[in-house]
Amino acid sequence: MRDWSPDHPRAKVMARKRAAIVAAAEQAFVRDGYAGSGMESIAREAGVSIMTLYRHARTKDDLFAAVIESACHPVDMEESARIEDALKKPLADTLVFVGVMFQERIRGAKTTNLLRVVMTEIRRFPHLGGLAYDGLINAHVERLDSFLSTRDETSGMPVERRRKIGHAFFESLVGLDDYRVLLGLPAPSPHDICRRAEAAAQKVITELGKDLPVPDLLES
Repeated sequence: MRDWSPDHPRAKVMARKRAAIVAAAEQAFVRDGYAGSGMESIAREAGVSIMTLYRHARTKDDLFAAVIESACHPVDMEESARIEDALKKPLADTLVFVGVMFQERIRGAKTTNLLRVVMTEIRRFPHLGGLAYDGLINAHVERLDSFLSTRDETSGMPVERRRKIGHAFFESLVGLDDYRVLLGLPAPSPHDICRRAEAAAQKVITELGKDLPVPDLLES
């Protein structure tokens, strides 16, 4: 889905329209499913013309991907400030913050509803699985890898190893309780979410420690 640069003369107006389009698309997908949602009806619900909708999203897949992104990576001034603050903390603390945030997002009502849409329509539209996985998992892996690449703890580490560690971090954050959420059963408690994030963060710290150079005692 198209993004508008901040210096665009109509950036604020276009951002509001984009938000309205994404909100209308989310409601349509959850209510009517992927197959039952049409571009024209989404434009009508968003209060924009069909031409305006196509300026923001060329296809329904673009819209679905944007809805997934909005559910998993919401743009909020307060949350952005929290993230910026967390990134300045020691690595272990930052990873715990990311781990808690990821679990809250992936088990949130919006994400759960969208996953149910995918599960319902996957036979007719198998590509929805890839769109959902990219937005839910790969986007988080990419952002964490980008962050880790700036840290001293990963200096000189091969890119593939760094990415593997990041991917394993997110794998440690999901489990059978995610199926419980999809089935409408109680989600993990905040305490359990925090403990899982702490355990996943410790695994990353341990793995990174394996790549630290061992001091040569003979040189001292």
